[in-house]
Amino acid sequence: MNLAFLLLTLLLVPGLIPCLASAVEPSTDHDVVIVGAGAAGLYAAYELDNLGFDVLVLEATNRHGGRVYPSTLGTVGIERGAEEVYGPMNNFVYGDIVDLLGSSALTPIFRASSTQDDLISMDGGSTCWVSTGSCGSDPDIVDWWNFWDPSHASDPTDELMSDHLETGHDIGSSHRAWHLYEASPGALYGTSVTRLGLRSYHREGNLWPFSGGVYGLQFTGYLDALNSLYFNQVASRIAYNSPVTVVDTSGIKPVAIDANGVYHYADAILVTVSVGVLQAEIIDFVPDLPAAKVTAYNTLGMGNGMKIFLRFSSTFWDSSKLFYVITEGPAGGCWTPAKYQPGTTNDVFTCYSMGLDAEFMSALPDDAARFAQALSDLDLVFGGQATPNFVEGSIQDWSTEPYVRGTYSYPAPGSYPNGGNSMRQVLAQPVGGDVFFAGEATHNSAPATVPGAIQTGERAAGEIDVAMDGPPLPNAPSADFSPSTTSGPVPLDVVFTDASSQTPTLWNWDFGDTGSSANQNPTHQYTVPGIYTVSLTATNSDGSHTRVKPHLIDVPEPGGGMQFVAGIFGLAALYTRRRRR
Repeated sequence: MNLAFLLLTLLLVPGLIPCLASAVEPSTDHDVVIVGAGAAGLYAAYELDNLGFDVLVLEATNRHGGRVYPSTLGTVGIERGAEEVYGPMNNFVYGDIVDLLGSSALTPIFRASSTQDDLISMDGGSTCWVSTGSCGSDPDIVDWWNFWDPSHASDPTDELMSDHLETGHDIGSSHRAWHLYEASPGALYGTSVTRLGLRSYHREGNLWPFSGGVYGLQFTGYLDALNSLYFNQVASRIAYNSPVTVVDTSGIKPVAIDANGVYHYADAILVTVSVGVLQAEIIDFVPDLPAAKVTAYNTLGMGNGMKIFLRFSSTFWDSSKLFYVITEGPAGGCWTPAKYQPGTTNDVFTCYSMGLDAEFMSALPDDAARFAQALSDLDLVFGGQATPNFVEGSIQDWSTEPYVRGTYSYPAPGSYPNGGNSMRQVLAQPVGGDVFFAGEATHNSAPATVPGAIQTGERAAGEIDVAMDGPPLPNAPSADFSPSTTSGPVPLDVVFTDASSQTPTLWNWDFGDTGSSANQNPTHQYTVPGIYTVSLTATNSDGSHTRVKPHLIDVPEPGGGMQFVAGIFGLAALYTRRRRR
């Protein structure tokens, strides 16, 4: 680069010479900041909004809903994430959906009627029907059906389920029925049996709260229904593309800092990110989270998984009854979502590849190879008819989503210890009265479900309401202020002007350099170079509020800018001398 051009750029472009740039960072101020716009975060925002709190939801991506993500393939609605709607027992979401859309919008699934049956593939493509066929005559399938044993919830140790299958049932990875256990409980819990804790799996299962069937939504996507019921109310409160990198409660007021450099201050911060994000330590908590909470999220598992959607030119399966098929390969279990969507063309399979199967699929070079593998697995079941009829497909690999990093949490060994709180209960506990936690992984009895996630948002909203003694009163002040200047050499005199609403009667200023004032409009002199955060707490008879403005005042080192410029010109002179030589 021409050095003269570089010098001109440095001198004329604002901000390139350090002492000439303002240090002020953008910031916002709310009663509550929620990290994550998934089901838990948005329902908490909905509840807090109803209570009268000012809420901001920070979402890392360009869409809300988290792992609730509807789409289409051909004429068929597909769910890239959560799909099953659980029955009415202990699940208010079911009742709300029925009130919104009518009971006819929900179709019972998984052999809930004579038009639905499940197909199992064994021994390289030999198939049987579960309800209307010969599966019941296969002793290995019957043993699989009878595997659940709630007494394991009291086991003194929490061995890996795969070890128990090997030693207690003589079933290893080469056994003809291994793929059945990988389908359930493995894939059902978002992982493989090589990672589930036997005791924790049974203990979590014993706590399962929902009953009354499992349903698919006929007329709309899952997120569309939740939007209409709850989320649309708080849609304007969502800041997209704002991944949080720091949650800091060590200062005057809790703050969540996003990757765009914006400081979001609040009296309470609700963290609803996935276990995968917590394990990756994408968010820096200041001070560090308690050791027990770190142990909790590192003990829980976060499953690798993907959904593979395949559309075909013709229906080569028995569409009169097939809903679900268990393949023998890494495609896992597949189903036909059109079965609960009347009026659509029954030409799509959704395959659910989880755990080790998903890791195998992810390691393939591209989506074309993944489609080929899934089609090969279906070819084995349907006499080679899948591949020649394939039209198009789509893949949702949740493990590669940087702000999710998996499908959902699962009970790894140690998740439910003998005695004391489970790791889910520990993860759910607030920290310090101003940081709260929600999300599917914090539900002790219904993790990995949408209603479970929503219930944790409801719980956390209640905790925040209690901790803050309700929302601010209508006439409580909202603190604000402005400085007469934001930068200059020492000694720097700054006049701070109060701009608070609702007529405060008391003011408490913190100038960031140990200086303070109780005046309404104080003047403060900065005598030491530095960058200073300033806050004002305004109080009246109805309450108080603190406004923090980060890095507001910049007092540079004496001559810092001129030394920088002198150095550049010195470099230019040296460069010129060398050129002349």
